[in-house]
Amino acid sequence: MNLTSSQLTKIAIALGGCFAVYKFVGHPAAKAMALGVAGVIVGKNVPYISDAL
Repeated sequence: MNLTSSQLTKIAIALGGCFAVYKFVGHPAAKAMALGVAGVIVGKNVPYISDAL
């Protein structure tokens, strides 16, 4: 899997937003949502998992 710097930047910004929600929002459902979204972002970029999604 070869990612360009622009693709890595997009992934990093999205994961940074998820981390910010997880870190600074106190509501447990919002934290769970942030972890779920981050998991999907990572999963779509892992070759074997992205085929299943």
